[in-house]
Amino acid sequence: MKFDKKFFEAEEREGFFVPELMKRAWAAEMEILEAVADICNRHDIAYFADWGTLLGAVRHQGFIPWDDDIDIAVKRPDYNRLISILKKELPDGIVLTGMYAGDKRLQEAAFVAQMRVMADEKYWDFNSYMERFHAFPFYRIGIDIFPLDYVPRDSEISDLQKMIMQQILLLLAHKKEEFAEGGYEKQLRYVEELCNTSLVRDDTLDNQLWKLYDSIMSLYTYQEADFITQYPYWIKSPQRLYKKEWYDSVVMLPFENIKVPAPEQYHEVLTLAYGDYQTPVRGGSTHDYPFYANQEGGLLRVFKERGITQSITEFCRNFAEEYQCN
Repeated sequence: MKFDKKFFEAEEREGFFVPELMKRAWAAEMEILEAVADICNRHDIAYFADWGTLLGAVRHQGFIPWDDDIDIAVKRPDYNRLISILKKELPDGIVLTGMYAGDKRLQEAAFVAQMRVMADEKYWDFNSYMERFHAFPFYRIGIDIFPLDYVPRDSEISDLQKMIMQQILLLLAHKKEEFAEGGYEKQLRYVEELCNTSLVRDDTLDNQLWKLYDSIMSLYTYQEADFITQYPYWIKSPQRLYKKEWYDSVVMLPFENIKVPAPEQYHEVLTLAYGDYQTPVRGGSTHDYPFYANQEGGLLRVFKERGITQSITEFCRNFAEEYQCN
């Protein structure tokens, strides 16, 4: 993917300063998106810009200035297909992480309820990583892929489904020692009884719980539902319950120097999720900004050990010019 050199210049967008390093992060994330989008397109899998990515596409024709990630969503039947396809077809050095990853290291790289596709730090040496990802220096750049699941029409069944998910999440959100004596095992047995299943008590237990959580989300189909949602976030934010027809068709929207697919009725989706979504709310992100802040100190220590006196931004800019990787 090619970017005009001007894209990487720091700038002020809507009164918010976007640094050069964030521009490189954006470009790196768009590379991961392109890899996933190519696979989806080849397999006729519809995906949708989601969360801040959808809001950014509609309101800013690109990233929200104070956002630092890319989110997409896929309806459950296609999401389940995509899991196995990504494992086989992602380009070298880009991997599926989270509960459906092939090994424990990559499973633990994303302790979340959705798929995450990342650059694998074990594959790249520093120079080749910088060349591939537009001189962005921090590993594990990636995007999130959320499942869109169908909500059963029977509210009692839906409430039971949510309750079971909350019980599983209690085990995932707290360490064993945070429970009263014997409490963790008691909670584990309760979840097994609710789900009519048995879990192996070994070092794969957390991943078993994530997969059980995901299976509970995916129980119902288009024909059994009027609404579609992302269950973990609907539980926290009851307004995030969308008419399933809103995701029946796709419209392409400008996003920086590419186009991204969105649900054709994106206005209804965004209004339900954010209310007056055309009015920017500074810092509306739900995670720390920038995501790479906790890695900067480590890179600066490496610079010091190697006698590099440039700032990280200067180093990346000079690398990009030398290796022509904008």
